[in-house]
Amino acid sequence: MTAPRKKPILPLLRRPTTLLVVLASTLFAAGILLNTWSGSDPVEYDRTISVTELIQGLDEGRVDHVTYYDDVDEAVVEYRSAGDALVSVPEDFVEPVMAAVVDAGIDLEAADGTPGSSAADAGGPGAVRSVFAFGLMLAGLGVVVWLLLRLTHPSTATGGDAVVRRRRKHSGFVASEQVTSRFSDVAGADEAVDSLAEMVGYLRDPSRFTRLGAKPPRGALLVGPPGTGKTLLARAVAGEAGVAFLQVSGSDFVEKFVGVGAKRVRELFAAAREHERAIVFIDELDAIARRRGSGDEATSANAEGENTLIALLTELDGFADRGNIIVIGATNRPDVLDPAVTRPGRLDRKVEVPNPDRRGREQILSVHAGEKPLATDVDLVTLARRTPGFSGAQLAAVVNEAAMVAARQGLDEVTHDCFDAAVATVAMGRARTSALVTEHDRRITAWHEAGHAVAAFLVPEADDPVSVTIVPRGPAGGVTWMGGSDDVFLPRRKAHAQLVVAMAGRAAEEVLLDGEYTQGASGDLAKATETATAMVTRYGMSELGYAVRDGRSTQVIQVVDELLRDAHARATDLLARHERFLAQLAEELLEHETLSLTDIARLAERCGVDRQGPVALRPVPSRPRPSAGDERAAVAGRVVTLPAPPVRRRTGVLQLAASLLRRRRPGGTPPAATA
Repeated sequence: MTAPRKKPILPLLRRPTTLLVVLASTLFAAGILLNTWSGSDPVEYDRTISVTELIQGLDEGRVDHVTYYDDVDEAVVEYRSAGDALVSVPEDFVEPVMAAVVDAGIDLEAADGTPGSSAADAGGPGAVRSVFAFGLMLAGLGVVVWLLLRLTHPSTATGGDAVVRRRRKHSGFVASEQVTSRFSDVAGADEAVDSLAEMVGYLRDPSRFTRLGAKPPRGALLVGPPGTGKTLLARAVAGEAGVAFLQVSGSDFVEKFVGVGAKRVRELFAAAREHERAIVFIDELDAIARRRGSGDEATSANAEGENTLIALLTELDGFADRGNIIVIGATNRPDVLDPAVTRPGRLDRKVEVPNPDRRGREQILSVHAGEKPLATDVDLVTLARRTPGFSGAQLAAVVNEAAMVAARQGLDEVTHDCFDAAVATVAMGRARTSALVTEHDRRITAWHEAGHAVAAFLVPEADDPVSVTIVPRGPAGGVTWMGGSDDVFLPRRKAHAQLVVAMAGRAAEEVLLDGEYTQGASGDLAKATETATAMVTRYGMSELGYAVRDGRSTQVIQVVDELLRDAHARATDLLARHERFLAQLAEELLEHETLSLTDIARLAERCGVDRQGPVALRPVPSRPRPSAGDERAAVAGRVVTLPAPPVRRRTGVLQLAASLLRRRRPGGTPPAATA
């Protein structure tokens, strides 16, 4: 393990702020030490004598000088040859003793204070050191106060510039001249690459556009979920064009100080104009380009945000000439952007960067697995089919996690099992092998997950159960992972099948516990409620009709609950007719903890379950509703498939409109989907 590198001291000392702090600390410490030294030299006397010894010394002529301290009734006696002595004079003997000193012709001096701090000493070296020490401490405090005022008042010219200079170094306003990213490094985003290729052509040869009077592209907005490669695309544009690249984040312009955000915007574009051609990439654009008027306009923070936005709009298409500078913004919240940002002449080119499809996932996996030793049993095509909905960042994490699994196991190659474990870790979280799970909870979890797996395996419209496990992962005690698909459209039958699979876990618990159930289906209920609510309020897949509705109305809640109850009853009937398969699958889970789709299919064959053809589901009448005790009896005895959507006859105006549409679309081509 390499030790962390220490920052060199000399570059730190070159910073003005560091030098000021060091100077203030040095002055203050020197003052304290000097003051301590000036007061740490107590006057020591050779001996202490009595008044009698003082009178005897006067009589014998051995005393040279006497200094009397009135505040403490003490006197310092200087002998001619025996050094100094300290005598304590009682208050009643002060006058006769002092009179005896005068009568003996000895010099007598009166002083204030205590012995060792006389007026003569006050002007000596100790006093000078004390005054000098106080001055040093005062100078150190002055430097500290001045530095604090400089840092906390950026409205002044000096303080504001200091704040901006510090943030400028931190925010990355320095352009990268050598960008190594290319379009060949971008996989799974062919449409986005094609949309941005025109900008590369303009940056390489602007005259090809300007000689025909065409206005050059001013900017583009990359829209997509996190991890789809928006930053990589922007760097690839700069790398292909061979221009400078300035990358900042929207949060770099957010500041509580008035005017600082707008000034940073101007400095960013000033840094870009220093280059003949440049790309300015602003990540998380919604941090500074949020729609105006969406909050409390009276707050200073909102006013500062609007000032920053106005400065950005001016630079995007204002009075100043931007030159050959293209601005690329990235966000996953295009709905909150101000319309002025995306109007023509600014970031008017909206480039969608969605999660990759199957072919795109295969390309991304190939890019990240290119330098890793893969075993012969690894099939990236199959792995791409198993990971629908994964972003590029998640796929990169899968490949990296697979390599880490192989390293932990001491393997020389990354095997198929390593990728299986990596996909499960990225999709469902790392397995909690140290979690203490009782046998009672393991059995309930096994039956719950077996219910999901049986329903997903038998209902033809449902996605296949790729893997089912009772090993706790993340917050879940067990997980049934569905394969999913790249289909964009959701048919009504598939939506109903998703509800049946979601409610099959609760139905399996009721089979095991003889009608009782636990709270383990809370996540399934939340997901099923979300799907059913969308079916009612947005998809027009209920008896309420096609109008878009508010999901909080009482009528919608009743219809959603009816869909969930029907799905639960269908799941209960399905599991009751395949209870042997359900029980065998639960026992296999208790023994092996994790089963794949191949294991489930092999067990179904042993139990005599035929998966070919549509699986019959018994309907449940929506009205009148049976009570909770006789729901199973209500669904027994009749076998039909899911009902087909009703066919409505077109009459009158509707028939005329349909005929006109057929004329406009020869061959019956369906209209394009709208957002």
